[in-house]
Amino acid sequence: MKKIKIFLLVLSVMMIATTFYKGIAIAAQVTRINENKGLIVIDGNKNDGFIMGATVCFYSASGEEITCGRVQQTSESYATIKVNNREAIKIKYGMEAKLSVEITDK
Repeated sequence: MKKIKIFLLVLSVMMIATTFYKGIAIAAQVTRINENKGLIVIDGNKNDGFIMGATVCFYSASGEEITCGRVQQTSESYATIKVNNREAIKIKYGMEAKLSVEITDK
């Protein structure tokens, strides 16, 4: 009986973890920056949800939103996001990029 209770507890923890994993897995990091053109390259790809036209927001280490932009180019290993070139100066290597929750229609 004790083994069954432990098994059910572990199973429930795993189910809760997999439910919230989807929200955690949609973040990527900045790998390249072109401040003059306002292009930011991240290590997210198509499979992570960074598809053409999707809105991506950049966050500092403290969790503060810096700016948002749209995916301009995507491939199997990276995605390029277009942001305002004045805002691109504030973005640094290794910052977190997350898909916006808003549904963006073009």
